[in-house]
This record gives sequence, C-alpha cells and structure tokens, in this order.
Amino acid sequence: MNKSRVRRPTEAAALAAVARQPRKSPSIPALYADMTTAHLLGDREGFRLLACQVVRATSRGVGE
Repeated sequence: MNKSRVRRPTEAAALAAVARQPRKSPSIPALYADMTTAHLLGDREGFRLLACQVVRATSRGVGE
C-alpha cells in the first residue's frame, strides 16, 4: 500500500494565501494575561502554547 499524501485542490491556494499575509500576533500583555489565566486554571498545555507564542512574538527570526 502506498501511503502518499493526497493534496486537496484548495490546499495549495490556502497555503499561498496564508504566505502572502503577514502573521499578526496578539500583544505581549494580552499573552501574559492569558498565561496567568491558564496557570490559575491548571491548563499546562495552554500555558505551554502561550509561552511559545510569547517567544515567537519577542524573538526575530525564530522558526523561520
């Protein structure tokens, strides 16, 4: 069995559209407020995702 990836007709168009637009990041204070909320609720996964987003928002060229 060949498990090659099947591309959908709109997938290339969607990826091209996303690549044309700059990524908008929430403000740092909003991210910290959400991190505080996630910590108080015990949401470790949400806290980790928000922490990664803070790093991306404050670092130039990370992940590129």
